[in-house]
Amino acid sequence: MHTVPMSEIATRVTTFQSLLAKQQVDAAIIRQNADLYYFTGTVQDAHFIIPAAGRPVLLVRRDFNRAHEQSPVRPMVQLQSMKELPAVVNDCCGGSAPRRLGMELDVLPANTFFYYDEKLFPRQQIVDISGLVRQVRMIKSRWEIAAMRRAGEISRAVADAVPRLLRPGMSELELSADLEHVARRAGHLGLIRLRSFNMDMYFGHVLSGPEAATPSYADAPTGGLGLSPAFGQGPGTRRIQPGEVVSVDTMMNWNGYLNDQTRNFCIGEPPAKLAEAYRFVQELHSRFCRRAMPGAVTGELYEQLQRWAEEAGWADYFMGFNASRVSFVGHGLGLEVDEFPFIAQRQQLALQEGMTFALEPKIIIPRVGIAGLENTYLVTAAGLESLNTADEELIIV
Repeated sequence: MHTVPMSEIATRVTTFQSLLAKQQVDAAIIRQNADLYYFTGTVQDAHFIIPAAGRPVLLVRRDFNRAHEQSPVRPMVQLQSMKELPAVVNDCCGGSAPRRLGMELDVLPANTFFYYDEKLFPRQQIVDISGLVRQVRMIKSRWEIAAMRRAGEISRAVADAVPRLLRPGMSELELSADLEHVARRAGHLGLIRLRSFNMDMYFGHVLSGPEAATPSYADAPTGGLGLSPAFGQGPGTRRIQPGEVVSVDTMMNWNGYLNDQTRNFCIGEPPAKLAEAYRFVQELHSRFCRRAMPGAVTGELYEQLQRWAEEAGWADYFMGFNASRVSFVGHGLGLEVDEFPFIAQRQQLALQEGMTFALEPKIIIPRVGIAGLENTYLVTAAGLESLNTADEELIIV
């Protein structure tokens, strides 16, 4: 079992406590699974109480034995009843009731919030600390980066398997299922976490031919038809034919940490327009990496990418077309798909060492298909380092 070291937990908690103190929040209650895993090393049903000053405590509803085995956090207490929660919070705050209590209000359901606010903490002001949580999480430690490298190795195994699995007449679903088998055997957990409301993802998008340009409900440049309106994205039953570009856009998870990758393949020669588009997105990565140094402002980087697309004549198809176009070219990545930073319109965050994000410039041409290249990058003092080692060429099978 790959457990989170106590040294990791301690550093994260200490950093978070300093932010709580600056915002005059007396204590935070962590409930969401990705945040629980980040701060405690377990996703067992629990409340992690982090005071602005003092020792945190993990209250576990179930399963206590598994939480005790998985998490190095101590003290760890069995929570028998939710009515016990206020007293424990008071104890964590030095024996007095907190005035301002922080919770993850970006993901906490409204009816759950009302229960805490009206039943458990009616005298406290409950404030949103989700931004502080995400601020701590956006800078990755060496331990986290190592996990993301392992996820990148799984991505490479998937890309390397495509040429031997791809054949004329197979369906997108068949190829996706074969690649998922490769991924799971290589250590992919299968689960992909997103923070945004009503955002879903499974494995990724394995799309082919003209129908690959079909948009979906997801806030993503590519979508595909999928198998059902119940999940209207991803691979469908269409048969892959020679001369069609196949986009393999996958999200791999190792020990909770993600790697996002897109590679393109074709049985025989691809359409000339898509081959040209692929050369352009390759060039975008090269240009971007020369600009994206620590201190570079994310929104300004986005505007530069847009200008390059306009200058090259691809603006009408860059990151979607018409109403389906998205207003980002990159997104933070870690335990969730949609972490900070975002290489997106009007973003003011400056790149910092230790940030990780996926850059995914894509050209989507209706009735023709898609061409895109995506890597997960680590921001270092010297610039960007790709955590993806798979071949970046458009592979002809």
